[in-house]
Amino acid sequence: MPKDPVLDRIDRRLIALLLDNARATAFTLAEAIGRSATAVARRQRALEEAGIITGYAARLDLARLGCQTTVHIKVTLESQRIDVLDAFETAIAASPSVVRCDLMSGSYDYLVTVRARDLAHFAQIHRDELSRLPGVTQMESGFVLKEVVAPRLPPALLE
Repeated sequence: MPKDPVLDRIDRRLIALLLDNARATAFTLAEAIGRSATAVARRQRALEEAGIITGYAARLDLARLGCQTTVHIKVTLESQRIDVLDAFETAIAASPSVVRCDLMSGSYDYLVTVRARDLAHFAQIHRDELSRLPGVTQMESGFVLKEVVAPRLPPALLE
Protein backbone atom coordinates (compact mmCIF):
# COMPACT_ATOMS: atom_id res chain seq x y z
CA MET A 1 0.00 0.00 0.00
CA PRO A 2 1.44 3.44 -0.88
CA LYS A 3 2.29 5.97 1.84
CA ASP A 4 -1.05 7.80 1.43
CA PRO A 5 -3.25 4.97 0.18
CA VAL A 6 -6.54 5.49 -1.54
CA LEU A 7 -9.02 3.33 0.33
CA ASP A 8 -11.55 1.43 -1.70
CA ARG A 9 -15.01 0.28 -0.62
CA ILE A 10 -13.65 -2.99 0.80
CA ASP A 11 -10.98 -1.24 2.90
CA ARG A 12 -13.60 1.15 4.27
CA ARG A 13 -15.96 -1.71 5.10
CA LEU A 14 -13.13 -3.57 6.82
CA ILE A 15 -12.31 -0.50 8.92
CA ALA A 16 -15.98 -0.06 9.86
CA LEU A 17 -16.23 -3.69 10.94
CA LEU A 18 -13.04 -3.44 13.01
CA LEU A 19 -14.32 -0.27 14.68
CA ASP A 20 -17.39 -2.22 15.70
CA ASN A 21 -15.42 -5.28 16.85
CA ALA A 22 -11.62 -5.15 16.78
CA ARG A 23 -11.47 -8.77 17.94
CA ALA A 24 -13.36 -10.09 14.91
CA THR A 25 -11.57 -12.98 13.22
CA ALA A 26 -10.46 -12.84 9.61
CA PHE A 27 -13.13 -15.43 8.86
CA THR A 28 -15.90 -13.31 10.42
CA LEU A 29 -14.67 -10.22 8.60
CA ALA A 30 -14.38 -12.12 5.32
CA GLU A 31 -17.94 -13.38 5.62
CA ALA A 32 -19.24 -9.85 6.21
CA ILE A 33 -17.21 -8.38 3.34
CA GLY A 34 -17.64 -11.18 0.83
CA ARG A 35 -13.94 -11.92 0.34
CA SER A 36 -11.64 -14.74 1.45
CA ALA A 37 -10.15 -14.69 4.94
CA THR A 38 -6.68 -14.56 3.40
CA ALA A 39 -7.54 -11.51 1.29
CA VAL A 40 -9.11 -9.74 4.27
CA ALA A 41 -6.13 -10.53 6.51
CA ARG A 42 -3.80 -9.19 3.80
CA ARG A 43 -5.80 -5.94 3.56
CA GLN A 44 -5.87 -5.58 7.34
CA ARG A 45 -2.11 -6.06 7.55
CA ALA A 46 -1.60 -3.50 4.74
CA LEU A 47 -3.77 -0.97 6.61
CA GLU A 48 -1.66 -1.56 9.73
CA GLU A 49 1.62 -1.20 7.82
CA ALA A 50 0.37 2.01 6.19
CA GLY A 51 -0.34 3.43 9.64
CA ILE A 52 -4.09 3.76 9.07
CA ILE A 53 -4.80 1.16 11.74
CA THR A 54 -2.50 2.18 14.58
CA GLY A 55 -3.57 -0.36 17.19
CA TYR A 56 -6.39 -2.15 18.91
CA ALA A 57 -7.85 -1.39 22.30
CA ALA A 58 -10.57 -2.55 24.66
CA ARG A 59 -13.49 -0.17 25.20
CA LEU A 60 -14.11 0.19 28.90
CA ASP A 61 -17.14 1.29 30.86
CA LEU A 62 -15.25 3.78 33.00
CA ALA A 63 -18.28 4.46 35.22
CA ARG A 64 -18.42 0.76 36.17
CA LEU A 65 -14.72 0.97 37.00
CA GLY A 66 -15.43 3.77 39.46
CA CYS A 67 -14.73 6.81 37.28
CA GLN A 68 -18.20 8.38 37.46
CA THR A 69 -17.25 11.98 36.68
CA THR A 70 -16.07 13.48 33.41
CA VAL A 71 -14.88 17.08 33.45
CA HIS A 72 -13.93 19.30 30.50
CA ILE A 73 -11.64 22.17 31.47
CA LYS A 74 -11.07 25.20 29.24
CA VAL A 75 -7.53 26.39 29.89
CA THR A 76 -6.11 29.81 29.01
CA LEU A 77 -2.36 30.35 29.07
CA GLU A 78 -0.42 33.52 29.82
CA SER A 79 0.82 33.68 26.20
CA GLN A 80 1.16 31.72 22.99
CA ARG A 81 4.96 31.69 23.12
CA ILE A 82 6.40 28.33 22.12
CA ASP A 83 8.18 27.87 25.47
CA VAL A 84 4.89 28.41 27.34
CA LEU A 85 3.01 26.02 25.05
CA ASP A 86 5.76 23.39 25.30
CA ALA A 87 5.95 23.60 29.09
CA PHE A 88 2.19 23.24 29.41
CA GLU A 89 2.00 20.33 26.95
CA THR A 90 4.82 18.46 28.69
CA ALA A 91 3.17 18.91 32.09
CA ILE A 92 -0.35 18.02 30.95
CA ALA A 93 0.91 14.86 29.19
CA ALA A 94 2.41 13.75 32.52
CA SER A 95 -0.82 14.42 34.44
CA PRO A 96 -2.24 10.96 35.29
CA SER A 97 -5.90 12.04 35.46
CA VAL A 98 -5.99 13.67 32.03
CA VAL A 99 -7.57 11.47 29.37
CA ARG A 100 -7.46 14.02 26.53
CA CYS A 101 -5.99 17.42 25.79
CA ASP A 102 -6.54 19.45 22.63
CA LEU A 103 -4.97 22.73 21.51
CA MET A 104 -7.89 24.93 20.47
CA SER A 105 -8.63 27.99 18.39
CA GLY A 106 -10.90 30.61 19.87
CA SER A 107 -11.17 32.23 23.27
CA TYR A 108 -9.20 29.63 25.26
CA ASP A 109 -6.04 27.70 24.46
CA TYR A 110 -6.65 24.07 25.47
CA LEU A 111 -9.57 21.81 26.19
CA VAL A 112 -8.57 19.23 28.79
CA THR A 113 -10.70 16.21 29.70
CA VAL A 114 -10.33 14.54 33.09
CA ARG A 115 -12.00 11.41 34.51
CA ALA A 116 -12.54 11.27 38.27
CA ARG A 117 -14.34 9.02 40.73
CA ASP A 118 -16.57 11.84 42.01
CA LEU A 119 -16.61 15.56 42.80
CA ALA A 120 -14.29 15.18 45.81
CA HIS A 121 -11.80 13.27 43.69
CA PHE A 122 -11.94 16.00 41.03
CA ALA A 123 -11.25 18.60 43.73
CA GLN A 124 -8.13 16.63 44.64
CA ILE A 125 -7.08 16.38 40.97
CA HIS A 126 -7.62 20.12 40.59
CA ARG A 127 -5.48 20.86 43.64
CA ASP A 128 -2.72 18.29 43.06
CA GLU A 129 -2.44 18.28 39.26
CA LEU A 130 -4.26 21.05 37.42
CA SER A 131 -3.37 23.96 39.70
CA ARG A 132 0.32 23.15 39.24
CA LEU A 133 0.32 23.36 35.45
CA PRO A 134 2.77 25.98 34.15
CA GLY A 135 1.63 29.12 32.34
CA VAL A 136 -2.07 28.82 33.21
CA THR A 137 -3.94 32.06 33.88
CA GLN A 138 -7.50 30.74 33.82
CA MET A 139 -9.40 27.43 34.01
CA GLU A 140 -13.12 26.94 33.53
CA SER A 141 -14.52 23.50 34.40
CA GLY A 142 -17.67 21.96 32.99
CA PHE A 143 -19.07 18.71 34.38
CA VAL A 144 -20.62 16.20 32.00
CA LEU A 145 -24.16 15.43 33.09
CA LYS A 146 -24.81 12.78 30.43
CA GLU A 147 -22.82 11.37 27.54
CA VAL A 148 -25.18 11.68 24.58
CA VAL A 149 -22.85 10.42 21.82
CA ALA A 150 -19.87 8.24 22.70
CA PRO A 151 -16.57 8.85 20.88
CA ARG A 152 -16.84 7.39 17.41
CA LEU A 153 -15.79 7.85 13.83
CA PRO A 154 -18.59 9.50 11.84
CA PRO A 155 -19.74 6.94 9.25
CA ALA A 156 -19.64 9.59 6.52
CA LEU A 157 -15.83 9.64 6.82
CA LEU A 158 -15.75 6.03 5.65
CA GLU A 159 -17.90 6.67 2.57
